[in-house]
Amino acid sequence: MRTWHRNAQRAQRAGDPAPGKTVTRHPAKPAAGCPRVPASAPAGLSLLEMMVATTIMATLMASVVVVMRSGFAVWNAEQADIDALENAYAVVRHFVQQMRQADSVTAISAPSDTTGDLSFLTATGATRSWSHNGAPKEINFNNGVSSGLLANNIDTLTFTGYEADGVTQTTVVDDIQVVKCTVQVTLPQGAGVTRTVSCQAWIRSW
Repeated sequence: MRTWHRNAQRAQRAGDPAPGKTVTRHPAKPAAGCPRVPASAPAGLSLLEMMVATTIMATLMASVVVVMRSGFAVWNAEQADIDALENAYAVVRHFVQQMRQADSVTAISAPSDTTGDLSFLTATGATRSWSHNGAPKEINFNNGVSSGLLANNIDTLTFTGYEADGVTQTTVVDDIQVVKCTVQVTLPQGAGVTRTVSCQAWIRSW
């Protein structure tokens, strides 16, 4: 019993509750003039942060637009050059296809003539021909019935006739057994760069 009284006296001196007693402690009140701020209050963005974020987004969008426009311009330029080359290849493919049906050549322009003409006779007796118009840079083809546009934007068209050895040039239609067709075009986006394509075809009746 004496021990318990001694412990109680010691606890009272230290400010602790006596053994067996429950003490309720209340939180300290805030000082006057200091509003209480909840610990869980959400923190928002400042005006400066919003302005910085908007500026960064605007810069990124402008950079994307510039890159896309540059890429589209390059694609258009490349497509224009491809179209010009495709016109030239279309002419030589058409030439080979038609000359496979040729029985003989009836007329041919000089190899130095850049606005060339060529006429040939088919096995059915039809006369077909190609002709180049220098000013509009167009090639027309006559199928024996009517004439129509074959290709445009063709700078030059030349025909060269060869004898049976494939080496000796000739303009004598009865001696022509091989015909070479040469087409030249200018690339629209190539700053005056030209491309030349050519092909040869043998007369099948030979």
